[in-house]
Amino acid sequence: MIRSLVICGLSISLIGCANMVEVTPVYYDSTEEIKSDPFDPDGGFTLAETLFRSERYADALVEFVKVMEHDPSRVEARFGAGESFLALGKYHAAAKIYWDDEFNWPDDEAGDTLQIGRILSGIYTDRFENQASAIHDGMVLSTNDARLWNAKGQWHDRRAEWMDALVCYVTAMDIGERHSGTINNMGMSLMLQGRYEEALGKFSQAKYLSPKTEIYDNNLRMSQIMMGELRSALSDIDESRGADILNDAGFVAYQRGQIKQASKLYQKAIEISPVHHVKAQANLDLLRQEAGLDLKPAARSEATRTP
Repeated sequence: MIRSLVICGLSISLIGCANMVEVTPVYYDSTEEIKSDPFDPDGGFTLAETLFRSERYADALVEFVKVMEHDPSRVEARFGAGESFLALGKYHAAAKIYWDDEFNWPDDEAGDTLQIGRILSGIYTDRFENQASAIHDGMVLSTNDARLWNAKGQWHDRRAEWMDALVCYVTAMDIGERHSGTINNMGMSLMLQGRYEEALGKFSQAKYLSPKTEIYDNNLRMSQIMMGELRSALSDIDESRGADILNDAGFVAYQRGQIKQASKLYQKAIEISPVHHVKAQANLDLLRQEAGLDLKPAARSEATRTP
């Protein structure tokens, strides 16, 4: 940028010299204060809400944070940032907002919004021993929150209760205004059933609705890996992200009882990762232990689900 500006400046100077045009110098008064346009928090919040409704969650988050920085006490901006983090699958970041006991949360109608935010972020960060009970508590507060229906659908998926999960996702689609997260979760449900091609279609649809939400693209690539299209899945992304996706694919294979495939995927994640992939190594170590033990992989690399 600096180089192009310098070249343009030289070009103008040369033309001036060639035509012998007299230029009247303009002097800058260094005492004059340069003022930038003041930030409009109300306009920024309106923009953030518009971006969020358009499922541009990453862009919305940036604007909500700007409003928070301008006015840390603005509750609705905090809620907006929390919802954006949830939509992006950044559950620990969302939990930091909703579970911030040092913030002076109001006791009015915002209390239900806070409680549901705590339930959702708490479910995905293992703050509740009984997730079903936590989801039920959330639905007592609101039966029309699509995020809670998504959480309930995922709870059924973990128990291979596919039809019950589908009912929850369809309900979430019916009552929700934003559909990309629910469609993504439908794709994950299909993937866990081994219906990879159908899952790929769902992830493609979710990505189309919200192109900047990275987890949708990650899941799309993961479905390609499960279909044997490894080269295509890892194209155009860095090795660190590719290793995370391979680890998550190994997690899916493990959930489906495909132990050998899971082991190969974990090994591939460790192989291509630019730094030692701790989670893939832990998952691989568990698989190598004695057969017959009731073992679960350590963790996925990134969130694959959204509320």
